[in-house]
Amino acid sequence: MLAKSSVLLALAAAATAAPAPASPQLAARDTSDKPATLPESHWKEARLTTDGFNSDKWINGFEKAKAVVAGLTFEQKMNFTALGADAGGCSTRTYPLTPGDGEKPFQLCAGDATAGLTSRYSTQFPAPISAAATWSRDLIYARASAIGKENADVGIDTSISVVAGPLGRSPWGGRSWEGFSSEPFLAGEGVRLSVEGIQDQGVTAMLKHYIGNEQEWLRIGDPNGGYYFHFANQTYDSQIDEATLHELYLAPFVEGVRSGSGAAMCADSLINGNYSCESDSLLNQILKIELNFVGYVSSDFGAAYTTIGSALGGLDWVAYAFESGNKFGALLAAEIENGTLPADIADDKIIRMLTPYYALNQSSLPDVDYNRYVANEWSTEIARKVAEESMTLLKNVRSTNDTRGLPLNKPRDLLLVGSSAAPAPYGYLSNLHDITYYAPGNDYHGWVPDGFGAAGSPLPYAIDPLNAFVARGQKEDRPVAVDYFAQDDPSAGWVFTALGENVSYLDTKLSYASTAVVFVSAVAMEAFDRTSLDVQYDGDRLIKHVADRHNDTIVVVTAPGPVDMSAWHDHENVTSVVYAYYSGQEGGHAIAAALFGDVNPSGKLPFTIAKEVSDYDTGAYWNGSVAFQPKVNFTEGLFIDYKYFDKKGIEPLYEFGYGGSYSTFEMSDLAVAANATKVPALVRETNEKFFVDGKQTSGLYDVAYTVTASVKNTGDVAGAEVAQLYLSFPDGTPNKMPVRSLRGFAKPFLQPGASENVAFQLRNKDLAVWSVKLGGWMLPRGDFKLALGSSSRKVAATTTLTV
Repeated sequence: MLAKSSVLLALAAAATAAPAPASPQLAARDTSDKPATLPESHWKEARLTTDGFNSDKWINGFEKAKAVVAGLTFEQKMNFTALGADAGGCSTRTYPLTPGDGEKPFQLCAGDATAGLTSRYSTQFPAPISAAATWSRDLIYARASAIGKENADVGIDTSISVVAGPLGRSPWGGRSWEGFSSEPFLAGEGVRLSVEGIQDQGVTAMLKHYIGNEQEWLRIGDPNGGYYFHFANQTYDSQIDEATLHELYLAPFVEGVRSGSGAAMCADSLINGNYSCESDSLLNQILKIELNFVGYVSSDFGAAYTTIGSALGGLDWVAYAFESGNKFGALLAAEIENGTLPADIADDKIIRMLTPYYALNQSSLPDVDYNRYVANEWSTEIARKVAEESMTLLKNVRSTNDTRGLPLNKPRDLLLVGSSAAPAPYGYLSNLHDITYYAPGNDYHGWVPDGFGAAGSPLPYAIDPLNAFVARGQKEDRPVAVDYFAQDDPSAGWVFTALGENVSYLDTKLSYASTAVVFVSAVAMEAFDRTSLDVQYDGDRLIKHVADRHNDTIVVVTAPGPVDMSAWHDHENVTSVVYAYYSGQEGGHAIAAALFGDVNPSGKLPFTIAKEVSDYDTGAYWNGSVAFQPKVNFTEGLFIDYKYFDKKGIEPLYEFGYGGSYSTFEMSDLAVAANATKVPALVRETNEKFFVDGKQTSGLYDVAYTVTASVKNTGDVAGAEVAQLYLSFPDGTPNKMPVRSLRGFAKPFLQPGASENVAFQLRNKDLAVWSVKLGGWMLPRGDFKLALGSSSRKVAATTTLTV
């Protein structure tokens, strides 16, 4: 066994063995790690105990972790808080640990998997925003289960994949597509089901990015973007009031915590004056004490800025690509040995890291091998089904008097237009290839099945729309002729327009096409926000050019969030608009199935699309200058996305929750009845306070009322409709509340003429508001208005609930 002095020397040597690339010189980085006085810390009160557990396997996992840590030497503990020298394909990995009782050594391996593994031999799933657009709990869970299984098959024990933030404060945010919606109820369901699906496969589901990380500009303080070079003094500081934090931004995280998430990642940025990964208030007091979080807290890569602040603030593991960036390991050992930090502060951190390992029986996982082939038929089927049900039909002129639009009606000649219908070019296009460089965030040229950055997943194969339409067209009784026209490629540095020099060639193709389908896209990625809401590469002009010449022009939009349609949406020859989001490897099949009518579109928007860009709240995106920890003020409070439009009385182009169908539906018989039912947390109860008439009580998450309604398919085509329940708070509610807020949804699939009863459960929390004075949730008295509809603005029935 190594002596203390030798293990610290070994850790220090490892810290210098693999340095990060040289950092650009922008502004001095704060390297001070010796505060004059230690920051206030509630780390002792935040230690994991058996209080609140509902799950025997998690209690057993906790007890096993405690016993293992009790048998570790100081050297072993400090080693485990260091990073492994060889990540082995993992995004980040612990140093090996050899517990007692003859157990085999192991390393915790955390891998990015937001849309699937970062492995060549795994499935690329539709992005989380696509899963949210299905409004299908079954599919969200199935997608997560499939991701969890592929993680387990590779040997990964922690899946960095469940994005509860950014929530989507602004449509310009670069990573909102990684989450499930700007609506906290819908996002919360996505997070809850994803945690359950992944962990049911024996893999820890990591929640991220906790919290207030709502934009990429100066997220790490680097004005040049990127991932590695953190400038702590330039990182933005999100200023969020207590009520908004709890009612909006914490809401999806809470659902993940109640489902037993075994890990959470704190954000790079500051919040209310403290770095997220050093915030005693956020990590110890709220996450570990108030929410009774069962897992460990990992930093975002490089987001641990000081050893003492991180250790006392509640950080449990420093995640980084290079050991030189680790603020624990040798540095943590030194602060314990010199008496600055208490001797047992690392114990709870390691217990929290080992509890999910034992609770989920992760010793049974195979050794990590990112080259292991894990893609499978089940995952492929789920990926395709999610993509199909996410397809959102926005505009469609089809009627008894107009045969244009969708579904395609036995077309003779289909013309697909736009580079977004086919893969990006491969290899060298000419000997001038390197004259001009285009950043992916500006001029990506090709079909976009996924976003870029840590949440991206490599394509094992690409079913792009062009190939899918050709294959689908051959299945018609009279095979369809499918032609294609793409813009010139910009990578050689010569052509900068969507139409290029071959306009006459396009016009000739349009003259004989029975239908024209224009594919346009927008790219989003980690490290950069969206500089524009336009479809890219001059797509507006391309659509108008085609629509001016063809009276049946269908537009398919591949995008991470809202795009500006004002230039072409109302054109009389734009007969249909379909939103495809980021639909993954099976996206081409899904788009073809929706347009040919093999699948009846049932997706619903998980965000709002404005008529004009100026209709969005431009104050919800901060693009100020580089400064010392610039403050980003969340002064809009709860009023983001559709709640902002409702508050301002702005009519959107397409409201939150909107989505068309090839059929029609009716909703009726809305009723509400008291139905007190206890709803235990899956793993551990929270410690949130709940007040009724000023008195603290229990049952915050218990069901209080059940709302019922009937949904009928009144059309001629089988299909699914999403019944959405919205709630308006009583007049006089202490906090400023939105006009309406989503509180339930159900998605029945109905044959023509069929009806189905649906039910929504209203929990006490769904009726409560956060009281700063009481430090908890309070139930307002009065009349709650309930509205049932197919979107946030298309209301079919209303009723009143008096509390």
